Amino acid sequence: MGSFAYKLRFVLKPGHLEEQRLQDLLAFCREAQIDEVMFFIDPMNLRHVTEAEAAAWLDAIARAKPAVEALGVAVSINPLNTMIHDSAGNQLLPDQPFRRMVDVRGTESQVAVCPLCPEWRAYIVARYRQYAALRPRTLWLEDDFRFHNHAPLEWGGCFCEAHMQLYAQRAGVDSLERESFLAGVLAPGDPHPYRQVWLDCCRSTIVELAALLEQVIHDVAPQAKVGLMSSDPAVHAAEARDWHGLMAALSGPGGEPAVIVRPHLPAYMETSGMHYAWHFHAVSMLTAALLPEGTELYPELENVPYTRFAKSDRFQQYQLETALLLGSSGITLNIVDMAGNGIYKTEQAERWLKPLKPYLQAVAGMPLQQHNMQGVQVLVNELSAYTLHTGGDASMAGLYPQETFWSSLLSAYGIANRFVTQLPGNTEPVAIAGQVLRNISNEQIASLFANNCVLLDGLAVEVLVERGLGRLCGAKRVRWHELQSYEQIGNNGHCAGMDHGILRPYLSMAPCLEVEYEADAATVLTTVCRPDGEALFPGMVIANEGVLILPYRQENPYGLLNPQRRAIIQQFLAWRSAISPLMAVSQAPHVAVYGYRTQDEQIVAIANHSLDDVYELELSGLPAAGNWKMHHCACPEGQALDTEQQDGKLIIKNKIPFMSTVVIRCCNPTSAPGQNQVMNCP
Repeated sequence: MGSFAYKLRFVLKPGHLEEQRLQDLLAFCREAQIDEVMFFIDPMNLRHVTEAEAAAWLDAIARAKPAVEALGVAVSINPLNTMIHDSAGNQLLPDQPFRRMVDVRGTESQVAVCPLCPEWRAYIVARYRQYAALRPRTLWLEDDFRFHNHAPLEWGGCFCEAHMQLYAQRAGVDSLERESFLAGVLAPGDPHPYRQVWLDCCRSTIVELAALLEQVIHDVAPQAKVGLMSSDPAVHAAEARDWHGLMAALSGPGGEPAVIVRPHLPAYMETSGMHYAWHFHAVSMLTAALLPEGTELYPELENVPYTRFAKSDRFQQYQLETALLLGSSGITLNIVDMAGNGIYKTEQAERWLKPLKPYLQAVAGMPLQQHNMQGVQVLVNELSAYTLHTGGDASMAGLYPQETFWSSLLSAYGIANRFVTQLPGNTEPVAIAGQVLRNISNEQIASLFANNCVLLDGLAVEVLVERGLGRLCGAKRVRWHELQSYEQIGNNGHCAGMDHGILRPYLSMAPCLEVEYEADAATVLTTVCRPDGEALFPGMVIANEGVLILPYRQENPYGLLNPQRRAIIQQFLAWRSAISPLMAVSQAPHVAVYGYRTQDEQIVAIANHSLDDVYELELSGLPAAGNWKMHHCACPEGQALDTEQQDGKLIIKNKIPFMSTVVIRCCNPTSAPGQNQVMNCP
């Protein structure tokens, strides 16, 4: 049995029914098996709290601390503000002479600060020294510890005079105007030197601040852990977040791993499992992949407005179960409102938290870490904002990488995959989206294509052609189109139970790339046609026998979800992969599989992101023999798996409920079956 910690975020408002709120909290901790309470500091106050204001909250926490710890529950502190999330009509106080953040349009925040401001740095060091004096288990840095998203600023900052002087110094010029500097940062084509200046300054500033706060925290409370809350990695990339550098800066004296991370789970209110899963792979899974191996993860379950009016019990349970896929050590629970009302007894969250915990603990004890994952290798790079080409608009969103597309798509199609931040090995397939190839040399790209079968989206094909490497995917010239169209399955083929299949009705149109291929380089799988049937140009193609091209951008990815497209991609991978990847090959939309392999065991996590129960699931790419055991919330200790083998596939006959996970494991498995030489579709 492993450990899976419930970390409850809680408001104990000084002098406001304090004893009653505490007693209700203690009862809930016992009933819901809470392991740690993260006490907020003045969470209704979106400004820089004073020493006296903080002291009142800390005094209340200090009064509660003995009773909480007597239950075996740890006490942590969660200050809501560092740089400030949102000005919300506030102003700096008269004795707060902080330089304020300036956004891309030159608008100055009323409260959010420039992180270079020496007066604010002295202030924030003093506050964290004050917080650390309570000797908390963990002292948190909120997710406003960043340059972006400080409403009502546009995007964020900082473009104040001090920053503009710093940028000019780094650029080797006497002075810079904000407009001309931003024009350089966002210039189309090869990145302008100003881009590196911007990214380098952001990257180093956050790490420098982290080191400053780590020092004061561990000077006062050497045993405390520092908790870092994070946001969408694609947005962090626009300020060149140094994930490994941050972890090193926040570690304890001598480099001990005294830092934990709260990745963002992409739903503050309930949404569909299908939608949630798409963004879970793009945000949460990517965060886990970018962090150093061994980082303790406690993702956020955050409900706005904090009751079942925000999320059902089932959806919350689904979020906790899927958080296991990150290799999480626990969860932060933001299920109690921030106004100070305390525990809503009518919510009865303990009814689902307590019975779910044994399953979470059982799976948390399994090796579901990123380095044990198997499947199609989805290439990503945290430094892509340095190299990508913008569309020439004036938006900072032009610096967001678009590299996670394949992970979300393949997962929806039941194809195991994992993010890789280094050049992939030569056994498993590689999926490439966006402009990630701009980070590696022509020689490295050529080697990758020579040794792997590859999946490409339209943006990746465009990059190859632009760099003179189109031959690697058989492409000579490319051109983007936005037009009303559909795709016709080639040769009037039979695919996914459909004759003469048509893919992607025009109403789900995304920009499509017309590729002119070299002679005999492409096997055309689908053809892009006008609604009247006129054939225009190839759609999905297998190029040079080992490259599958899906020639679209990512503006409307849901329009690409289709059972025939799924069949084409799965059969290409079975045909071309040196080792058959793990795939759910029966028709089960939005049932994702996640493969983990150690020296001693094979583990498969199955997440049903749909609203349909699954009563039978066929998996390919698993060991030919082995004794499988199945773990789920109704049987955390595991039970014998009801299976049969057929044509090299493992058929699971156990029910997989909607919006839930199950984990199957096999000790000392035999080797996986070889590749399938037959490609029947199209």
